[in-house]
Parts: sequence; structure tokens; C-alpha cells
Amino acid sequence: MTGEVDPVPPERGGPRDAWARLTPYEVGVPGREFADRTFGAIREEAEGRGTNLRDPGAFILLGEVGRALREIQGEERGGEAIHRYGAFLFHAFHFHGAGEFLLLAETAATRYLVEGSPVPETWRGELPREAGYLQLPRHLFWAKPEAGDEAPAEPLDGIFWTKSVGNTLSLLVALGVRGDRPGLSVIELPPVPLADAPRWVSESARDEGEDFETTLPGGELERLYSVATLGEALKLTGRALGYLAITPEALGEEERAPHPREAEEAGAQPLPSLLPFRRLRLVGGGAVESDREGA
Repeated sequence: MTGEVDPVPPERGGPRDAWARLTPYEVGVPGREFADRTFGAIREEAEGRGTNLRDPGAFILLGEVGRALREIQGEERGGEAIHRYGAFLFHAFHFHGAGEFLLLAETAATRYLVEGSPVPETWRGELPREAGYLQLPRHLFWAKPEAGDEAPAEPLDGIFWTKSVGNTLSLLVALGVRGDRPGLSVIELPPVPLADAPRWVSESARDEGEDFETTLPGGELERLYSVATLGEALKLTGRALGYLAITPEALGEEERAPHPREAEEAGAQPLPSLLPFRRLRLVGGGAVESDREGA
């Protein structure tokens, strides 16, 4: 693909995971000053009202949340838009509070999560942080933000996770993140009990066909994956977080991507994130068949 960085160090697994990309958090939150000011005001109001900030339904009812939503999305809003933006702001708030924990899944590790059996049923839902963002290899997973056979598929960038009220886990899937256009698509999953974590990693999520089997024409030639159900998003996230819990050495050291200005001047893609990130790496003898796609 024109503009990819070449060569990429072999241990990085190829251009799909060369560095952490611009995140939905950076696209949807208007800057560091906004985050510090707005999230501080939300926390202050919640403390005054006795609101549990880990309850997504209670979170969206806060006055400061409504004020932040109006600032982000303007006056063009309705019930569905408020709910969608509110779900994003809930995860952005907790992502910020957890230290902006950005986890980049390397391609080899991701293929093992999909095609192997990386997490035993002894995993009980332990999390590396109470909130974070799992960024998947670039253009490896595809999903449809809207139901229907005619709806176009978009590349799945990653999944936010937040430990929510009642020892549950809330997830938000982010699609269509691009540096050359505003906005993104999100799909919210309802909170699920962490006590059920052992089931997420093994139960089938599709009524027909194999989980993660591509639905894109010709997608099998590049070994692409599709996330066609909410259960698959939960299964993938559970396998990633469970793999980290039982294989802590799979978590890499903190890194930073090249500065976006440097990448732009070099004509390199994708647009890097400004956030520090850590890698989810494959360790041990769990490798699946090596990539053939190249870019």
C-alpha cells in the first residue's frame, strides 16, 4: 500500500502494527485542556450528587455530561445521538482517569487470540487496568456499524473497555477512525458480568459459521476477520485481556509513535497517536501460520 513505512522491523510484525494510530479518544475529545477541565467538572458534580460514575445510565444524566455533549456535537442532536455520544464520553472519561492506557495488539498475537486457544477457563476477569483501549492491527478486522446486508463494512479500529457498576464490564467498539475526516462510528455493548468471563473466551458467538470468519468478498485471501456479532467483540476483548492476565510478560514496555508531523513529512501512514502505548505481544510457542498479506 502506497505510503506505508518500509522496511518495518521484523519484531513489529509488519505495517499493520507498526505503531499506535490516532485513537478515537483523540478524534472525539477536543484536546487535553477540554479533557482535564470537563472530566474534572463531571467528577466534582458526581461527588456532590453521590452519583456512581461507573454506572453508564447515571453518568449520562449528569448536567456536566450534557454540557460536554453539547460542546462536542453542537446543537444537532437527538435521543440516539445523545446516547451514542454519551456512551463514548463515558468510556473517554474512564480512559482518561485510568491513565489513558492504550494497548496495541500486534498482528501475531491477535491471530493467536482468534485462531488459537490462548485463555484457559481459570481466568476470572482480572483486568490490566479498570479502563483502557485495545487497538487492533490496522485493517485486519471489519464490521458493519449498521444492520443489514447492504450496509458497508468499516475497518474496526479497536475496543474501549471500562469496569462498570456491579462488577460488570462495559465495551464500546470503534470503527472508521481516519485522520482525514471528522468523527467515527461506535457500537455500544451492554454491561456484562465479569463473573461470566470464562464463558466469553470459548462460547460460539455466531448462529452460523465460524466466529471471526470474514464476510468481505475475497477477505480470506488476505486472512481478514469480521466481527459480525456483539458476542464476537466480547470474545475478542476477553481473550486479549485474559491472555494478559495469565501471560503478564506479553505486555510490552511503554513506547511512543513518531510525531504526526514527522510522519506526515515522511509520507508515512498511518497517522500516529500522540499517546504513549504498550504492546500486546505473542510469547511462547503459540504462533499460528505467519502473515501473507504484507501490508
